[in-house]
Amino acid sequence: MAELARGAGRVKLEPVWDRSSLLGPRDPPRVEFPFHEFLSLDKNSLPYMEPSKPAVRECFKVKDEWLDRLKVFLHEQSGSNYTTFEALGAFIWRARVKAAKIPSEEIVRFAYATNIRRITKPQLPHGYWGNGCVPMYVQQLAEELVNQPLSKTADSIKNSKCNTTDEYVRSFIDFQDLHYHEGITAGNRVSGFTDWRHLGHATVDFGWGGPVTVFPLSRHLVGSIEPCFFLPYSSASEGKKDGFKVLVYLQEEAMVDFKKEMEKLEHIGLS
Repeated sequence: MAELARGAGRVKLEPVWDRSSLLGPRDPPRVEFPFHEFLSLDKNSLPYMEPSKPAVRECFKVKDEWLDRLKVFLHEQSGSNYTTFEALGAFIWRARVKAAKIPSEEIVRFAYATNIRRITKPQLPHGYWGNGCVPMYVQQLAEELVNQPLSKTADSIKNSKCNTTDEYVRSFIDFQDLHYHEGITAGNRVSGFTDWRHLGHATVDFGWGGPVTVFPLSRHLVGSIEPCFFLPYSSASEGKKDGFKVLVYLQEEAMVDFKKEMEKLEHIGLS
């Protein structure tokens, strides 16, 4: 659309849809992964329940220097290396659960959207313009999450990626086809995460330059009311970029304590 808006006669990459054959359910559908461990069915409730208490959005700056120290800190704990998503995701997940004061015996879930464009067999064509992702889930007891070394939480996120296979994708599609009408839900203790840093939103040019900012208008993704977004600085911020932004949606009464947890990120690894 940006190419056409800038006056191109045709786009460089022809769009492909054909969703029913590329990502449609199998005939007959078969579910080979235990999705029931993370998801449940409840005809009497909505898949995504609105919070009973006021909720607010807050945007936090995350600097490259803080992320580097966080990764070094986790490496010293475990000997493993972590991506930014694994390291910061673990930190924020724990901070959310602590701030919300979730009872220790409850199960909490980390849900994230993972790219499947190169995982499916055959791979999705380059011009496919539909969503090319499925949700992945990690779960722990709230007490374990809050008290265990942060590297263990990062490990659980890291290890969950091993489940991202073509069979997982096909099973998830089939699970939705079989049970969508029954109300698929991941419960009310889900911390959703999605990473927009590499999607290209920050540089799209419709003829008057790139965007001033990148900000989502979305709800009910990956099993939470609204996920935590990792957002890039836009092309208009050229020369001022340092790290990226994190948008968090949380109950108002928990946000004060969450901010205190996020302040620790700046100082982690210094002592």
